[in-house]
Amino acid sequence: MPDLGENIKEAIVKKLYVKEGDQVNEFQTIADVATDKLFTQIPSSYEGKVHKLYYKEDESCLVNKIKKTNKQIIKREHNLNLSEIQGSGKQGRIMKEDVLNYLKTKENKIQNKQKQTEKYILATPPVRALAKELKVDLNLIENPTGKDGRITEQDIRNYLKPQKQPQQQAQQTQQNQETTTTTQTQKKQQIKMSEFMKGMQKSMTESNKIPHLYYKDEFDLTKLSEIRQQWKKQLNNNVSFMTIFIKSFSLALQDFPILNSHYNTNTPFEYTLNQGHNITIAVDSPNGLVVPNIKNVQNLSVLEVQKELKKLVKLAEQGTLGPKELFDGTICISNIGTIGGTYTAPLILPPQVCIVGLGKVQTLPRYVEGQLLPRQIMNVSFGCDHRIIDGSTVAKFSNQWRDYLENPSLMILNLK
Repeated sequence: MPDLGENIKEAIVKKLYVKEGDQVNEFQTIADVATDKLFTQIPSSYEGKVHKLYYKEDESCLVNKIKKTNKQIIKREHNLNLSEIQGSGKQGRIMKEDVLNYLKTKENKIQNKQKQTEKYILATPPVRALAKELKVDLNLIENPTGKDGRITEQDIRNYLKPQKQPQQQAQQTQQNQETTTTTQTQKKQQIKMSEFMKGMQKSMTESNKIPHLYYKDEFDLTKLSEIRQQWKKQLNNNVSFMTIFIKSFSLALQDFPILNSHYNTNTPFEYTLNQGHNITIAVDSPNGLVVPNIKNVQNLSVLEVQKELKKLVKLAEQGTLGPKELFDGTICISNIGTIGGTYTAPLILPPQVCIVGLGKVQTLPRYVEGQLLPRQIMNVSFGCDHRIIDGSTVAKFSNQWRDYLENPSLMILNLK
């Protein structure tokens, strides 16, 4: 399997689009694979024929490990003596086909020997079929009850039944009753985690080891809501709240670049300052919650951000997000408000050092210049790595971001 990036070592084959014997073209999709970080499609690197599938669906496969079918592997798997094989290559060299033909001939000899042995066993074809299905060696059945010593179906079933003493049978009956009662009472089911759930488990377990600093605030989006309605009427373009949140967030980051850092676990007294604002967003998908990112938001216009956001949401819905969209995020915005809720306590996505959770926009009463008025209020929750981020920095950043959203004209003046 090709390199998937981010030091990913293995993946789970979720779906195969080819079978042995199929002809494939270069770049044709041959499989869907999932890791704890992504779900992506694997294209063929070559044009040719599928000779063998080494992995089945839901099996784990290693990245950048190539399985080869050659004579040495076949020799090792079947414990062959190559001196018994006559080569057809140049100067009598043993080729892969020679080994495979030898194995086929050897297998046919074994099957013929088995058939000769079975001639001495009296059993009808249906009985032989049942024995094969139940993996019973007819040679092991003693005292057959059929006519002229023939083995019957009942003989096979009796052979499979364990012989129990009366006391053992009574104990087994009691155990079965107890098991049935317990099962009916508990009705529990063990469920394996999906690859995305495994990824969340690993990431959040590591995140929970980080000393988090939490900061909460509320933003008044009344003016921004009015401007969005104007844009919708005048430009016939419904710019989403999330698009504006992302772009204004990037503007505020320019004055507080430390929030766009990565913490280096290998060098604990250093951190990496990221120049690009690769803003990660949480998106629901058929495979679970995914966290793609929009690259270099600082260089994009509002409409370009909206275009990228729509593209990521569509790819997530299709389950086709790849490494390009999922890796190299620098800071995260999680908009739980689209589902519900106000404040939250979000956990950082290591090695990032800041995440923001957005609550739902609500119409609430607030005093404005002495008057109690209905306002569009959104709650905001920050989670930061307290090893390098202090409360003062978070509060100042929040104030800057809030100023841009509560006074859209100020944001427009700072657009580049």
